[in-house]
Amino acid sequence: MFPGFGTLVNFFLIILGSLFGLKGARFINPKLREGVIHGIGLFTFLLGVKLILENKPETLKVFFILLFGTAIGYLIDLEGKIEQLSGAGRDFTNAFITSSVLFTIGPMTLLGCILEGTKGDSSLILSKATMDGFSSIILASSLGRGVLFSSLFVLIFQGSITLLAFFFGEFLSSQAMANSHFIGGGIMVVIALKLWGLLKEVRSVNLLVPLLASLFI
Repeated sequence: MFPGFGTLVNFFLIILGSLFGLKGARFINPKLREGVIHGIGLFTFLLGVKLILENKPETLKVFFILLFGTAIGYLIDLEGKIEQLSGAGRDFTNAFITSSVLFTIGPMTLLGCILEGTKGDSSLILSKATMDGFSSIILASSLGRGVLFSSLFVLIFQGSITLLAFFFGEFLSSQAMANSHFIGGGIMVVIALKLWGLLKEVRSVNLLVPLLASLFI
């Protein structure tokens, strides 16, 4: 198997799951859909808290990464640009960012990509791809077509890590991974609160800048 094979499978399974979920959305009762969204919010919140508690970050470094990374994210207004490109407004953007974060934040993503890049072992990333495929059905039926487009973020994010691992070995230190998971956990808590109708003015896409920066700083 070539480097990135697992990510490519992940990409296609999210597309297939999303299409299936979008097609079946009209058969879901609106109250059931609302309940599913709140359930996704609870799962996202609990997973975020779990990541925060399990990882010990470099506090000062994480503070400056968040400070300057978030400032840059808002300065270039990533979320606004995505809304303009999609032409679908905030519902699309919220679906995109929620699913993108759920699909890419967590130990399975980083470890799976590094394992595939350095040792050619795709087993972990393929297991994650299968779970993402099923999850995308529920997410797309509840949140909309933004979930479908999150497959592109997964392809770019995971593909980049896999290729970096292939050419440079295990370039991510355990501390960098801990910082990333800690920040990612915080972003998941923010997203959960947005799914519950709170923190509406927080533009969570812009928070991806410090998340990405934490992997390389």
